[in-house]
Amino acid sequence: MKKKLWAVFLFSLFSCLAWQTLSGKSGNAYAGPFSWSGIPAKAVNLEGPNPDCGEEVLPVGFYQNISLYSSIAGFALLILGILVDKKALKLGLWGLAVPAFAGWVYVNYFVDYDAIKESIFNYNVVAEGALANIAEGEERYKSEHGIYVNDLNKLYSHLAGAHGVDKCVRILDITVLPDSWSAAAKHVSSPEKIYWDGKAGSALKKG
Repeated sequence: MKKKLWAVFLFSLFSCLAWQTLSGKSGNAYAGPFSWSGIPAKAVNLEGPNPDCGEEVLPVGFYQNISLYSSIAGFALLILGILVDKKALKLGLWGLAVPAFAGWVYVNYFVDYDAIKESIFNYNVVAEGALANIAEGEERYKSEHGIYVNDLNKLYSHLAGAHGVDKCVRILDITVLPDSWSAAAKHVSSPEKIYWDGKAGSALKKG
C-alpha cells in the first residue's frame, strides 16, 4: 500500500511541476495571464518608427497543454487524498488540487480562443506583407545585379518602392541559391513563423 501511495505522490508531484513549468511562462499574453517572450535574439528591422506591435499571443496548443497537465495534477492529488488516512494530509492534498482544477477551468471557459486565432491571423498577414516586399526587392536586385542577395542592408534600397519592412516583423532568415531564394519571418507578437519560397512565387507556409 505504501508503494502505491508513493507512486501516486510522485506522479502528482511530476504533474504539478509540469503544470508550473508551463504556467510559469507568464507575462502579457492576449486573452489570458500567460505569455512567453520567445522572440529570437537576432532580428532585423527596416524602416519606420518604433510602433506598438500589439499584445503578444501564445499558440492555442499552449493552453491545451495547461488544460491537460492541470487536469492530470488535479485528479492525481484528489485520488491521493482519498487514499491517505490522515485527515490533515488528506485536506492538504485536496487543497493542492484546487488551483490545478482552477487552471483547467480558466483555460477551458475564460480564454477566448477565437480572439487568439484572429490575432494570430492578423499578425501573420503583416509578416506575409513584409515577405512580399522582400520578394519584390529580391526581384529588383536580381534584375540589376543578376543574383539574389541575403544581405538586407544591400536589399534595403530596393525595398523603398515596396514600402519597406514593418517594424514589428523580424526577418529570421534569407537563404539564397543561384536560381531561387527563400525567407522566414515572424511578427514579434505572433507565435508562428511565415515562410516564403521565391521559386513558388507567393506560396506561403505557416509553422
